[in-house]
Amino acid sequence: MTKLTPMTCAKHVEIREWIEREISRGNLSIGDRLPTERELMERFAVSRNPVQTAMSKLVETGLVQRRRGSGTVVASTGLRSSLMRLLHATTDGPEVEGLHRVISTRVTAAEHHPLSVDLFRAGTPIAELVRVKLDSSSRGIVVERCVIDLAMAPNILNEDLAELTTAAYYTSIGISQLRASSVLSATHLTESDADHLDLDTTTPVVRQVRTLHTGNGKPIERLEMLFHPTKLTLEVTQIEH
Repeated sequence: MTKLTPMTCAKHVEIREWIEREISRGNLSIGDRLPTERELMERFAVSRNPVQTAMSKLVETGLVQRRRGSGTVVASTGLRSSLMRLLHATTDGPEVEGLHRVISTRVTAAEHHPLSVDLFRAGTPIAELVRVKLDSSSRGIVVERCVIDLAMAPNILNEDLAELTTAAYYTSIGISQLRASSVLSATHLTESDADHLDLDTTTPVVRQVRTLHTGNGKPIERLEMLFHPTKLTLEVTQIEH
């Protein structure tokens, strides 16, 4: 996860991140009770306010839930990813941490694919790559559908597609100064995409469509990402001066 934080971390942030790590490492599972406020106050040598602030933030993200008679329990083991990282052309690693399962690849003409019909000239050969990002339990958290101009990256389908970060690959073959533009919206899934995320088609999800252009303005890729609504949390962290 890409995160921008002050040099001195606020106590409520320290508490929240400790709980997030305990969840991500499997030390706390769904339904497990979190330490009490008193226990957290003693562990971090703080007053009640930072603990309550940390808990409120965790409740807002959906990772934990307050239950009468049970205290605060883990509600989700969802991963967290920086929204700013998703909006830009990331070249130092994947947009969302985790492994990929490659679903399909194919080569077609730009006018035959809904993601590329208005992006590339008719007749442009494009590669479609469909993958599912997996969490640590091999459950789908993001469906990724990408169309790529094969005239600019003719050998991309020969790469290890389960590990591939496309923006980093473009840089490695001499295509640099990438610019990204993104549109976020809510949508419903097709049956096949719903199956990949273990959801039904009535569940709304966040859809991101990101287009990459080279430094001279030529499009090279359009990526559609469909995010599981509870297994992945998108966040923006701001430094306060």
